[in-house]
Amino acid sequence: MPPSPLFKPFRALGYITDNVPFAVQRRGKETFVTVSVGRTWQVYNCAKLTLVLVGPQLRGDISALACKKDFTYAAVGHDVVACRRMHRYGVYQGSSEHGHVVALMILGESLISLCSKGYLLVWELGKYDTPKTVIELGKELGRPTCMVHPDTYLNKILVGGDGGSLQLANFESGKILHTFKGWGSAVRTVVSSPALDVLGVGLSDGRAVLLNVRFDEEVVTFKNASGVGLGMEGLLGGPQGRALTNGAGGACTAISFRTGGGLPLMAAGGGAGVVTVWNLEERKLHTVLRDAHDGPMVSLHFFPGEPVLMSTAADNSIKHWIFDGPEESGRLLRFRSGHSAPPTCILHYGQGERLLSAGRDRAFRVFSVIQDQQSRELSQRPGGGAAKRARELGLKQEDLKLNKLVAMAAGQVRERDWSNVITAHEGDPVAYVWRLQNFTIGEHRLVPPGASSSTKRVKVATGGIESTSVSTPVTAVALSPCGNFGLVGTSGGRVDRYNMQSGLHRGTYGRVTASNVKSKKEGATVPQGASAALTAHDGAVVGIGVDSCNHFMVTGGVDKQMRVWNFKAMKLVTQISCGASLTHMHLHPSSALCAVAADDLMLRVVDVEANRMVRRFIGHKDRITALQLSSDCRWLLSASLDGTLRVWDVPAGKCLQVMSLGGPPVTALSLSPALDLLATTHSDRRGLYLWANQAVFGNPADIFPSEEVVNVGMPALSTSVSSAQDSEAEEKPQRHSDVLEEACNSDEDEEEGLHAEASKRMAAASEEAAGPQSAAAGPLSYEEKDPLTGAPQPLAPELVTLSLLPRSQWQSLMHLDAIKERNKPLLPPKKLEAAPFFLPTVAGLNTEPVFDINAAPSAPGGEPFFESTSSRILKAGAKRDSSRKPGLLVSELVNMIRMAASGTGPERYKPLLAMLRGMSAAAIDRELKAMQVLEGSDAADQAEGLKDLGMLLKFMQAQLGGGEGGAAANFEFCQALLQLILQIHGDSIMSHPQLVVIAQSLLKSLKPAWGKVEGLIQDVRCMVQFFGNLQG
Repeated sequence: MPPSPLFKPFRALGYITDNVPFAVQRRGKETFVTVSVGRTWQVYNCAKLTLVLVGPQLRGDISALACKKDFTYAAVGHDVVACRRMHRYGVYQGSSEHGHVVALMILGESLISLCSKGYLLVWELGKYDTPKTVIELGKELGRPTCMVHPDTYLNKILVGGDGGSLQLANFESGKILHTFKGWGSAVRTVVSSPALDVLGVGLSDGRAVLLNVRFDEEVVTFKNASGVGLGMEGLLGGPQGRALTNGAGGACTAISFRTGGGLPLMAAGGGAGVVTVWNLEERKLHTVLRDAHDGPMVSLHFFPGEPVLMSTAADNSIKHWIFDGPEESGRLLRFRSGHSAPPTCILHYGQGERLLSAGRDRAFRVFSVIQDQQSRELSQRPGGGAAKRARELGLKQEDLKLNKLVAMAAGQVRERDWSNVITAHEGDPVAYVWRLQNFTIGEHRLVPPGASSSTKRVKVATGGIESTSVSTPVTAVALSPCGNFGLVGTSGGRVDRYNMQSGLHRGTYGRVTASNVKSKKEGATVPQGASAALTAHDGAVVGIGVDSCNHFMVTGGVDKQMRVWNFKAMKLVTQISCGASLTHMHLHPSSALCAVAADDLMLRVVDVEANRMVRRFIGHKDRITALQLSSDCRWLLSASLDGTLRVWDVPAGKCLQVMSLGGPPVTALSLSPALDLLATTHSDRRGLYLWANQAVFGNPADIFPSEEVVNVGMPALSTSVSSAQDSEAEEKPQRHSDVLEEACNSDEDEEEGLHAEASKRMAAASEEAAGPQSAAAGPLSYEEKDPLTGAPQPLAPELVTLSLLPRSQWQSLMHLDAIKERNKPLLPPKKLEAAPFFLPTVAGLNTEPVFDINAAPSAPGGEPFFESTSSRILKAGAKRDSSRKPGLLVSELVNMIRMAASGTGPERYKPLLAMLRGMSAAAIDRELKAMQVLEGSDAADQAEGLKDLGMLLKFMQAQLGGGEGGAAANFEFCQALLQLILQIHGDSIMSHPQLVVIAQSLLKSLKPAWGKVEGLIQDVRCMVQFFGNLQG
């Protein structure tokens, strides 16, 4: 059996949107926007851009979106997947001959999809088999790119293509009505305007054209509407980013018109990431939102009647701009964004609730693993206002950003006092500090002495040794556990210490060598004529670590050496040769174990205090990209360009597991201090990925040391099944009788939707488990509720199903004695002062009434309530049993039990179950007590009572999972009912052998069902106790 994955996919963070146009929908007083994120979609509330829900994982990337009420339609390849809220509802299956879907639109009860091979498919909502209309567009249109429905044009669709023209089609008749003249440039977008018969058309040459479709005439043309030359360059990294930006070129890819009061404005955007705003009344440029986005524009949308513009771009962000103020120039109102380029550094902060990350987009961000709204970017200007400062200097905001971050360290101890994060940036000789409490860069810069002038010599506290500083880029940083000191290592081999509160330089860690000391004795003073700088390593420093008590510091460099320093005295204590240039280093502060990775692809674990190497791990086949020791120092995690993540057991000295994460190689990793979540970043991925530790959340017995590669899929935004096989199985067309029903926003509707989805999945699982015979007979059909009893049907035979009755109804059965005691009257009944007027009296001349004590109470019709020989305990309506003695009545419950005894099959118990579910607890108690078998009574009556009691026990056995009933249904209600039966009839059952046999069979049937429930309860109990001990 292959080993179970040690880390299973949990979720992905940092994904906001991609390069698919969004879909906007108004629901009541709220406006929602649906955006695509790879294989799933997200819905945001536009009021504050809060995340509302995440859709399911689909089998491929989404290419178009459309919304109507609770339904979201996502195009994947040549198919369109319909989802109701967050659950798949059906698939409109297209054909490869039509091509993949480029755009979607919903008009009334029709779903219209535009395909890449020149076809327009029209579907009737809810009918998934074939489209009702297929329209083949003209060849002169070229490859279709966009479509729009002109206002007031009934059943008309206008389609644009890369041939540079437009075509008007009637999607009901399936005819092409008109082909427009065109502009000789590909049409990239087309939208409706507030003016009738006028559309906005964006062209690939950057023009935005207002077209009168009634006369096929241009109203006005705006050149360079995409704002080429006004924005910043692509930031997706290297040639890929430049290719994406250049691919969009100067094309106008998004247009939107403002409605309502105020100036008549049109917003346009393109590949430059700039939003140009045009005054339609004066036909001139109104304002430019420079550097609105760091990537090509995807969509623009003015909210109806509001001066608010929503924009998305390929930089993984969505923003709101408001045009208020006297000039209505536009300013940023709110935004949600993630990394616009793949992150390369990641670190758990504090107890693991937050993640620090940075990447090639030169942004430093903090993500919350609990609440997505708390994620944000740290300001790179003290006190904030980076955008305002860029405008004042006439620069791009990007020009004020720091270089790509290459190393960082953080501590939570001094978070409220001063800066508690330190970072190193590519090619920068200065280290920067950050105040995470204020989400901004700190007020100090950690500048080494002489950084501004390479010839200036500064005397520092190095035990009497004079040092010369050289301005070389910072490559490694560390923070002391106390939070008072920051350590900075450079590519020149220098290591400096700074005070985090003041930012002042507090010394340099350097070796005494023959080049800077005449005397060979360690600690001698460097002569004034010495030319070499004091360094810790002969080459770049790759890692720095400080122990938990600030006793020693460990550094590693490309000179193949690990060196241990006295932290306070800044003297070299010892050094360890590793035999290869080091690339990564991580010190466990409490155990003094230090892990290093080298160019020879070997991992080494060194005991710093013992000054010896204690472990060597070999297994990676390509360059190691990340490593970390767990907080308990039992695991060493490492990632490599060979696409694997390895977990090494440090005490055992062997590989615990090799995982292939099914995606690009890992570039950085961080295991939380609680060991519950692993965070990774990957090349060419802009998100952060979280993995759940199965040693904490799963069964540790399923994890054993193995060199076998375990394949694990990448985490998704949603928690639904993400494998291709399961996705394809779930996306088969599903028949629904009423797709177009009015969407209900109540919790009850949500529960019913979840119940129906679970029913489908469990039915399929039951069919698969049943084998070939069951498959031949067809899938099992489970209704939501039994029409006769009203009880919920089991989702599968092996599941325990509850009754869904009010809790008070079945709990009262177990506490009837306590309820009766509580409701007992405190005072004895009082004698009535005056008799009621309706008591029968004797006719006479006496003024005082004389009551007729012999008169029997009668019903309104004149019939007596009870027979003279009947028991007063029995209710009205009870009928005689001809098999019993004359005058003895039988209750309805006994009659139902005898009817069930005379029937066959599991259906015979349904009337009895329906009766019990509808009775109150007191009524059930009264009926059961009336069935008591009295010792010493007539033999025939006693035998009849034992037979009824035995049949009642068989009914309980059928309901609790044994006998003919199959599944354990109405579990909690039947358990309470069984307890009451045993309380009342326990003595009778033990006294008669025939009832003992039935009770033993009932006990045997109860064990499997109760064993499942008890096992789940014990698992939860142990988990709660485990977390409670952790907190303690």
